[in-house]
Amino acid sequence: MVLGIALALVYGIAHLLGGGSGSTDGAATPVGASVGTSGAPSGTPSPATPTPTSYDGRPDAVATSRVATAGGKGSGTGKGGLATASVSPTDLAVPTGPCANSDVSVDPLLEGPAYAGHSVVFTMSMTSRVSPACTFVVSPTSLVVRVTSGSDRIWSTQECSGAVPKQSVVVRRDVPATVAVAWNGQRSDADCTRATAWAEPGYYHVTAAVFGAAPTDQQFQLASPPRPTVTKTPKPSKGAGPEPSPSSTKPSASPSRKH
Repeated sequence: MVLGIALALVYGIAHLLGGGSGSTDGAATPVGASVGTSGAPSGTPSPATPTPTSYDGRPDAVATSRVATAGGKGSGTGKGGLATASVSPTDLAVPTGPCANSDVSVDPLLEGPAYAGHSVVFTMSMTSRVSPACTFVVSPTSLVVRVTSGSDRIWSTQECSGAVPKQSVVVRRDVPATVAVAWNGQRSDADCTRATAWAEPGYYHVTAAVFGAAPTDQQFQLASPPRPTVTKTPKPSKGAGPEPSPSSTKPSASPSRKH
């Protein structure tokens, strides 16, 4: 009986000490545990929203993309003053190999006026017909440029090969490559001498082509060179002197003497 009373007292004291917090559940809720749909108690901080990341690990790429999508159609400024559109540059095609001569098209262009008696620079605009991108070596043996007037052959790079620069360019179907070819403005002979006559003012044709491809012809005008305007300040002649005074123009009268 004494042992039973002692156990009852111990059990009662332990029960009073364990239930003093007023909780109806036997297990205590750990700090920081997630709360279900019933809601979190007041004063419990909500977990921070993670920053979205893109495929390359940049934390702002996805966020910028989402803001641009939420801003609506068109460009401008969306909610909160954030930009709603971004422009990405178009990637150029990468060359896959050398160009076939028949695939390269050359358009000779003349920018600005050309004058007789002066050098003329033509710009060769080179594009591919089929290949998205390829490499082409420009040289006197791959490119020919001619200047004609009717049936008269005025000048050609086959005689003046030094006018064609030797360089490698990337020829693309959508973005042209440009090469400059200079004409000295004179007729060309077999040795490309400098003693030939100058081309006269008038209309001419420049033809350019890659060997093995169709040529392209453009007409241009060789104008007369403008005459410089010369202004002179009039100067007095060296022989001019001061005008004589009226007193100096009258003859002097000398009295006659009687002997």
